[in-house]
Amino acid sequence: MKRMLRILLTALMATSTLATAEAAKIVKPTPRPVIETYANWEELRIAKGWPEVDAAVKLPLPKRLLIATAALTTPDRKVRDPNYGFALLLSGPTSRDATRLLAKGVLMNEYAFGDRTPAVLRSLAAEAMRGCKSCVAAYGLIQYAGLDVPQNDVVAYKWYRWAAVVGNAKGIEATALALAEGRGTPKNITEAKKWANRLERARRAKLYTEIAKRIVLSKTPDDVAVSSDLLLQSIALNPLDAGRPAKQLLNLDYPPSVQDEAMAAIRAEGRAADPNALKVMAQVLWKKDKPEAVDEAISIFQTLAERGNADAIDYLSRALSRSDVDKSRKDRIIGSLQTAAASGYAKASKVLGNAYYYGTGVDASLEKAQTYRESAAKQNDPEAQYLLGMMMLQSTDNQQDDATGRQWLEKSAAGGYPLAQAALQKLSSN
Repeated sequence: MKRMLRILLTALMATSTLATAEAAKIVKPTPRPVIETYANWEELRIAKGWPEVDAAVKLPLPKRLLIATAALTTPDRKVRDPNYGFALLLSGPTSRDATRLLAKGVLMNEYAFGDRTPAVLRSLAAEAMRGCKSCVAAYGLIQYAGLDVPQNDVVAYKWYRWAAVVGNAKGIEATALALAEGRGTPKNITEAKKWANRLERARRAKLYTEIAKRIVLSKTPDDVAVSSDLLLQSIALNPLDAGRPAKQLLNLDYPPSVQDEAMAAIRAEGRAADPNALKVMAQVLWKKDKPEAVDEAISIFQTLAERGNADAIDYLSRALSRSDVDKSRKDRIIGSLQTAAASGYAKASKVLGNAYYYGTGVDASLEKAQTYRESAAKQNDPEAQYLLGMMMLQSTDNQQDDATGRQWLEKSAAGGYPLAQAALQKLSSN
């Protein structure tokens, strides 16, 4: 009996050990992938050990394609170098892979091929016949742009439509825009919308906004009505990116009823609404100069300020000095600015520093003013550094404070703030 008990206990301990090991294995954190970021193409090129363009064009084709892909299609546009990428693709004999990458490059970047344009078009046309959708769209774009070739809307539309028929998203967008404007084909907004509806929701929402922007320029009642409808549909399709259609709809001369409908759609999203749409809406409400509209605008700006939105913080600063904003609302504004400052947003600290220094919306407090200005100054805000420096120089006769104040002025001047530079010159001349 005892022997059986020992066997059972041993088995249980072994099972427990395995379970513990398995649990440890499960909770082991997964390493986060390293995301490389670069300020510009040169920084990326040097980091990768790639040569300058004159040497790169002499590399074997596979290596040239690898480097050209980065130069032309890196997601961060400021890191791309189209001239470098196109130079690699146009050097030496052409290839199917090079032509297809060239097409993507044309669709994603500005380009200029000069006297090589006819050869580029021949390559794109040949590859288009082999089924390359992006080559069809790129050929149409070159014809539409008329850069280094005669501009031809009719030819461009034929190629765009071909690209659209075979399912290329760029071709669908260009076909819809051409139909909406009557460019290279008779104007037909109904047909334009049919093509746009082939795109996925987010991309379709952007295209609706672009069509709306273009057709409203005619200012005919029918086009204004269609433009309004497209913008409202864009907001409904992709409420998380409603800033573009909201800016168009709320800032131009659309019917008030349509603008009210747009604002209702933005409100319906609550705090999850697109911050850009909320900002546009708040700016429009602020301009109405009606108490209830201004109050709603301030509420929105408070929400945005707590997330660090610089424009919203500016509006809250202006709200603190308005006589039509009551004390309780100003207290809430200060609370929102304090939340933003505590989260590390320098602009909020600077606004609070000014508010306490001048007693705008709060009881004046030089101590609090200095604390908030110092917080912003330490985050390398040149204006805050200047304000803090001048405050320390003017507020006491303490030599240590004078020395510290001058140091802040020097930091501000080094950051390019002109008033700090002028103040230092004046101090030096005394």
